[in-house]
Formats: sequence, C-alpha cells, structure tokens
Amino acid sequence: MMNLKMCAASVVYAFLALGSAIPMPSQPPKRIWTVISDSRLDPRLRKEIASLAQRESAIATFAVSRPLAASEPAKSDHLVIELLAKDAADPWPPEMDREGYRLVATYLRDSALSKVQIRAATPAGFHFGLLRIPQLTRVHSEISDDIIRNIIPAPQNATVSRSADIITLTISDFPSFPERGIVEGFYGKPWSHQDRLDILRFQGEHRMNVYYYAPKDDPYHRERWNSPYPPREYRRLGELAKTARANFVDFCFAISPALSMQYSSENDFQKLAGKLESVGKLGVSCFALFLDDVSPDLENKEDLKHFKNLAEAHASLINKLYNHLKAQSKRNRLVVTPTTYTNAWGRRDYIAQLGPLVHREIPLVWTGIDTFAPEITRTQASQWGELIWRPPLVWDKFPVNDSDPWRPHLGPLSRRGPDLDKATQGLFANPMNQARASMIPLATVADYLWNPAAYRPEESHAQAVRDQYGEDGAKLLDPFLKTYADNEWDDNLFTPLFYSRRYPMDIPLIEKRLDELDQALREISAIPRFKRIAEELAPFIPRTRKRLGEVLASPAFTRLPDGRLAPREDYDLMEAPRISPAPALDGNFSKWESGNVMTLDQKSQIMRGADRWRGPDGFSVRAALAWDSQYLYVGLDVTDPDLYQPFVGRGIPDGDFFSVTLQTAFRKNYNLTNPTGDEYRIFFSPGNFGNVPPSLFSDEDYLGPRNRPQDHAKEIRMAWLKTPRGYSGDIAIPVSYFEGGAFREGYEIGLGFAVQNTARRHAGKNVKPRLDRVMFISKRNSLFPVYLGNPSSYPRLSLVR
Repeated sequence: MMNLKMCAASVVYAFLALGSAIPMPSQPPKRIWTVISDSRLDPRLRKEIASLAQRESAIATFAVSRPLAASEPAKSDHLVIELLAKDAADPWPPEMDREGYRLVATYLRDSALSKVQIRAATPAGFHFGLLRIPQLTRVHSEISDDIIRNIIPAPQNATVSRSADIITLTISDFPSFPERGIVEGFYGKPWSHQDRLDILRFQGEHRMNVYYYAPKDDPYHRERWNSPYPPREYRRLGELAKTARANFVDFCFAISPALSMQYSSENDFQKLAGKLESVGKLGVSCFALFLDDVSPDLENKEDLKHFKNLAEAHASLINKLYNHLKAQSKRNRLVVTPTTYTNAWGRRDYIAQLGPLVHREIPLVWTGIDTFAPEITRTQASQWGELIWRPPLVWDKFPVNDSDPWRPHLGPLSRRGPDLDKATQGLFANPMNQARASMIPLATVADYLWNPAAYRPEESHAQAVRDQYGEDGAKLLDPFLKTYADNEWDDNLFTPLFYSRRYPMDIPLIEKRLDELDQALREISAIPRFKRIAEELAPFIPRTRKRLGEVLASPAFTRLPDGRLAPREDYDLMEAPRISPAPALDGNFSKWESGNVMTLDQKSQIMRGADRWRGPDGFSVRAALAWDSQYLYVGLDVTDPDLYQPFVGRGIPDGDFFSVTLQTAFRKNYNLTNPTGDEYRIFFSPGNFGNVPPSLFSDEDYLGPRNRPQDHAKEIRMAWLKTPRGYSGDIAIPVSYFEGGAFREGYEIGLGFAVQNTARRHAGKNVKPRLDRVMFISKRNSLFPVYLGNPSSYPRLSLVR
C-alpha cells in the first residue's frame, strides 16, 4: 500500500482528456489531488480523474487506503478525493443503486474545497459524482443553503452545514430518467466519424448514457440492411463502441430493414440476425429495430398469407429477434420504433394491436403528440403507455433540423413536463446534422434528463454556452443565438422566406439580421475555440441570402410602403364556373374545352424533373374545374404517350398519376400553418387500360384521425379514357367533403393539383430499374408549392357563376 505522502516521481499525470490528447499546462499545477479508494479503481475512473485534475491545473495522485480520519486536518494546497463503496449501514434509496452517488464536500472556512468523499454502488455512480468536482471547486466559501439552484444540473438533494472552521455540502443524487441519450437518426449527410467520437465524449461529460446509431443515409443501416459492413466501416463501428464504453455510454446499434424485408422469410430473418451478431462481436449489447417511415400496410404477397395485418407481422419479427438476442447473451437488449410512433398520424389500430403482442421487456418508442412535439407531458405519455401496454421510450425530435435545413436550432429544450420521467422509460434527443452546433441544445437536454423537476431552460442554456465557449461566448454568438434560439414549432424571422405564410415578411429586419450574422461569423471565425461551430454555421447565411433574392424577384409578392413584402392573394387565384346540367362523367375532355382550361406545358411549371422533361409532346397537361350543387368537378387531359402505372392503392405515387390537394375549410384555416383534419391529398390512377384498373388513394393517415370514416373509392366518382396521346379523365368530389356541405357562388376552396409522369429506365441486367419522374404543379408560385401539412400554402379556388 502506498504512503499518502508520495514523492514527485510517483505522481501519476494524465495526458488524455477522455481520450483526447491535451498539452501539458505551461504553468505549474496549483494543487495536488490525492485520490483514495477502498478497492481497485475502474480504469475509466482513473483516466477521468486525471483528466479533470489536468483541466483544473492540478496533478492527481492515486492510492488505496482506509478513509482518512475525520479529525485529520485538511490542507489548502491539497484536495483529497475518497471513492468508497456504498455503506451498507447508510440509508440508500433504491433509485441510487444503478447510477446514483452520495457526495460530501468539505470546505475550509474562507478557502477552497479541501475534501470530497463519494460513495457509489457502481462505476457509473462514481463517474457522475466526479463530474460534480469542477463545479464544486468554483463554489469556494460562497456556498449557501440554496446551492441546489447554483449547480447545473441541480442535484436531487443537497444540504449545507457549518461549524467554526469548515462548511460541509452533502449531495444525494441520481438521474430521474433511467435512459438519457441521443439518436443519430436524421436524414441527410451523416456525421463524420470524428463527429461521433466527439459526441460520445460529450455525452459522457453530460451524464447521458445511451447513443443510438441510426443515420438514415447510412446504406448499411437502411437500404442495405442485409449486407455486412465493409471492413473500414466495421472497424469504425468498433471504435465507436469502445469510445462509448470509455465514457459510460451504451452504444446501441439500430437497423431499419422494413423497406425490403419479407417478415415471413426465414432467410431474411437470418440475414438480420447475422448482421446484429456481427455488430455484437464489437462488444455491443444494445440493439434497436427501427420500423419507422415505411408503408403502414402489409404489402408482400407471402406475408399476406402468413399474417392478418402489419401489427401481427411486426410483433412476430420483434419477439423472434428478441428471443434470438437473449439466447446469444442475457446482456443483450432490444428497443423498437414501431411504424406508428406519434399521436399525430399513423394507424391507431396498428399500435393498439402491436402493444399487447410484443414482449413486455421491449421498450416501444414514441415521439409525442406529434412528430415534432411542441410539448410532451406526463399525461400524454401515460395515455400512450396505456395504448402500448408499457411506459413509452421518448424519441424527442429536438433539436433536429433535417426537415428545415435552412436553419439550426440553438435554443434550450423547453415545454417538457417536470414529471415526465414518472411515465416513461427514458428520453433520447435527435440532434442536427451539425454535430458541434448540436452540443449547445443537447447540453440543456442532458440537464433536463438528470433532474426535470429543477430544470430551468434559460439558466441551462446560458451555462451550456459558457461551458463550451467561455465567458464571452454568449456575446460573440449573440446574433446566432437570438436568431435561431426558437423551436421547430415557432415561426422564425426567416420562416416566411422558406415556408408559405399569409403575413408580410419584414425585409428590412431580415436584411439587417443577415448583416449581423455575417459580422458575427467573421469575428468567431478568427477565434480558435469557435472554429468547428463557425464552419457549421457559415452555410446558413448565404443559403438565406440566396432565398431572399429569389423571393424578392418573385411576382407572387408585392412591396409595401414600409419595405415589407406581402403575398399577393390574386396571384394563384383560380375560378371554377357553375355548370348545368351535370356533365356526363365519361372521361372525354372535349366537353370542357369551351370553358376555362388551364394548360401546364412550360418548364417553369415543373416542380420535379425539369432536366428530364422531353417537351410538351412527351408530357403536358390540360385541366378544367367546375361545380354544381352536388360536386366539385375536375376534367383532365394528359399527353403521356408512355403511360407507366402498374400500381394500385398506396403504390399509385410510384407511377403516373394525378393528385389533388384540398383544403375543405379554406377561410376557417386561412392563416393556419398546421393541418387540422380538413386537408385531403388524393392520388388518382387511370390504371394502364389493360390489366391494372383505375384506382385512388388518400394518404390521410399522415393527417391524424378524421371526424368520420372516409371511403373515397365509393364517394368520389371518376372515369378515364385512353387517348391517342395519353389519357383523359373526369373526377367528381362530393360537396359533403367541404365545410358547410353546400356550395354557393363565392364559396372558396384551397386547391392545388399535380400530375406526374414516370419513365422506367433499365440500368442493366440484374439491376433494379431507375424511375425518372417529371411532375407538373398547378400553383404558379413554385417557390412555395402546396404542402399538405400547411394550410397557408394552398392557393384559392373561387366558385363563380
């Protein structure tokens, strides 16, 4: 056993900060940290202590000894750290057994921290206790009874006692959420390998304990789920798993096979199991099956023979995989994201059937009341938990920005219930494509997850900026923070440049803010500690300036005297005349030609595939609109010599189609920017005038439950006719679909339509054909096409005499 008064030659100095090389300080260390443990230290803790000491300009020495006697005098130039096993005689709440700790910090009167004793039952508990030391070294003699408000994240319990010579702070602490982490689950360019290593170290430093590897655009995670990782990528996965363990983070490998997997195929299951076994050899014991963002219908013919519905197929796969993983190792665990994972859309019957079928030990993921939930409460979680027969595991879509890549999200987590931990199994956040910029909001997520009842967003945010970028960080980043600190569900200053809004844009303020961002970027780019975040933030400014130029040049807007830019209500106005008698629904377009016909035959009217358009003779559209007391009519004539439509139902969008998007309560929802259930997008297929019959499909499962069941195929009338140049058709949509259930002159409807041509290009033998698509849209303002979930994007159709 070593003597506590070690000679300098025996001092252990750490050159690594959680795995990163750090140069030795130029000045001699100010203090000696004497670390005493009553058993052999976990090597991770030894490295962590040395790193913490180095950051505090101290040197750590290590010994194995009995605890120091309480009467032994403290020394101002020493910090004694005792790491001791849980005391069996000491009352210890069960919540502290896994990751909790008890910490007693002793301060000399009017001096610095002199002694810290940490008791824990696990290495993770010691790790979380050690993370408090840098905070406690800065408290000094200013320690007060409200210390719980001055330390972020707030401990679960803290008390202060005083004597003549010392002040003692006692902390009993543990995390509120058992699972606290992030998921790399965004679309777009995945993080670099270095980004992931940095994020794992960040998680360890911020009390997060799980990382889900699930980048949507990693082909071996999703499209090529049944193929093994190439050697280089496999080695990198191993390095990630190793780094995660070193930082007390559980590396959880996620896989998304549902785009192409046959659930009834034993061969496909063995490929899935083999892929996970291969990753398991890297020391991974956490696996996630992500069944999100796939068809909500069971489509494979063989699967339809084996299962009644998608829920039964998924439950069979989930339970079989869980049993297989447990047979491989009792340590293995499985997490599942079902196809319906939010209240806002998806099939409730699917999730209600899935819940009781799936093994109770398997967590089921939920994103809240919406994909990007403005709030998540205990009540909401409890209600969803009843539906799935277990508390949900929350996938919080914050601060992810893959759906709005024109901006970052730099603000704090907000509007999450202070007692959400009581109704969930944990929460993991979904960061942005920009890893370094994500660390500011992620730090606030970590604070919330540790102690949500004491979480204060603004204070946590200020601490995150200060910790990551110094005391002047908030000032230097101020233009970015004030511009991008709002949330996904809020309207940003730049929002109307990118998403259709009915209100004017404040162009002078937008231009002024862009100048401020440019100036701030120049300043932080010259400071080394801002290098990474400056590189990530830089592209947002020119992207916004480019969009501003496009909007200013658009004839869809008009300048107001004060410099603001307002949308023109008359720009995309369409009119539908009343007709009598009712037209014959025979598919013949000739009956519409004497009326107001809209022609789509210009490149500027193409929303998708303009570079593949072969001109009006290859693909163009004529359309007419009309109404009577019973129906809204659409007449259609499409030049499409190479009709390609082998699909029916949900598959219609993969071939040639006509679609109409309706806002059936236009004035009521005029200024709204979120769906209300009054929206419909209906895809119509003429079939192929051979073995594929005409059909229609409405993807209203993405809109949430309707007020009443809809059987569009029975309620909507249609007729199609093959023509020498393509096809023509008539569609009649019942007046019952619209607010009030009665048409009149002046009645307004939000309406946009699209027509798609799909060319099947053969890429070679044994290679899946490529589908080239060209799509015309009816809305003239192509900068802001009709978006199903945004009522403000719908152009106006007026019913006239």
